[in-house]
Amino acid sequence: MTDNLTAKTYDLREVSHINDSFVKARPRYFKFRCPNCYLISNGMGGDNEAFMTIEIRRGFYNDCKIHGSIRKWYHGALSEKDLRWKEFIEAIDILEQILELPEKALYKWGVSKLEVGLGAKIPYDSTYVKRQIIGFKRSSYKIGDFEGYRKFATKNQDRIAKIYDKKTEIRKKMGLIKSIEEEQFIERTKELNIFRPEFTVQKGKANVREDIGIETIGDIVAHYPRLLAYFLRQIKCFQFKNNSDLEFNPVKGNVKEFTDYLLNVAINHLGAVGTRDVISQLAPNYKSDARRKIKKLAVDTGGNSPIKKDVIRALQNQSVNLFRRNVL
Repeated sequence: MTDNLTAKTYDLREVSHINDSFVKARPRYFKFRCPNCYLISNGMGGDNEAFMTIEIRRGFYNDCKIHGSIRKWYHGALSEKDLRWKEFIEAIDILEQILELPEKALYKWGVSKLEVGLGAKIPYDSTYVKRQIIGFKRSSYKIGDFEGYRKFATKNQDRIAKIYDKKTEIRKKMGLIKSIEEEQFIERTKELNIFRPEFTVQKGKANVREDIGIETIGDIVAHYPRLLAYFLRQIKCFQFKNNSDLEFNPVKGNVKEFTDYLLNVAINHLGAVGTRDVISQLAPNYKSDARRKIKKLAVDTGGNSPIKKDVIRALQNQSVNLFRRNVL
């Protein structure tokens, strides 16, 4: 379930070891990116090669930071596999061996960013489901559409929810094939209906501790099920459309019914969260009138949506199975 993470140490012995005694002498594993910044290769060939980035900061407090997708670094850049508990421990052990750090030295590194995700199969078209999700948690999460995914984020980006539609992502890759390996990957996965929610907490250890109950890499190793609990809480916060295709069925055939219909379509498109966000931009004297107006209309965000129930159930079952079985 772990994907991207950022961890840091202020241990000057480890910082000095990584910078002075190791990085410059290990060109096999390290690629120079910029001063005091290096890429740690996973040693895989071709397009499956992935990197964790290590940065050494100079200043009054010398520190060393490692960040990147530990999932792709372990499984390969083209892999869609999720990272299991034992695999995360193995990935950390391998990093320690490459860095020639003592056993469990990385366990003490503080985590300031953690991304938890799951690639799942759902009983609906993943592209359609992505479009049906129109809100997350509360109005402070702003929506954005990007290539292959939809994103909900707080204003300062310290909490982020993403929905990846792998079918769209794979279709985009078809015009950008760089190697035979990637072509084979696309052929193998283009028919899969993969839906991937990812949730990120970042910008400080306090945020990660508050939301997930994790402070260090060692905490992830010892309490990996907390990631599952966090994931299960977050997926329930997605807000779905209830009525994707509203019909205009006038009784009197007047203009008021027509304008109410257009307003209803807009409300159901935005969802409750988006509608509240729009109302918040009105002048104070008009906000209460706007709220009274929409109360008379249907504002559906999937409370009784069968799509939401089926998708959430599929995500719950497959995330729990990730801990129980050897293969998803």
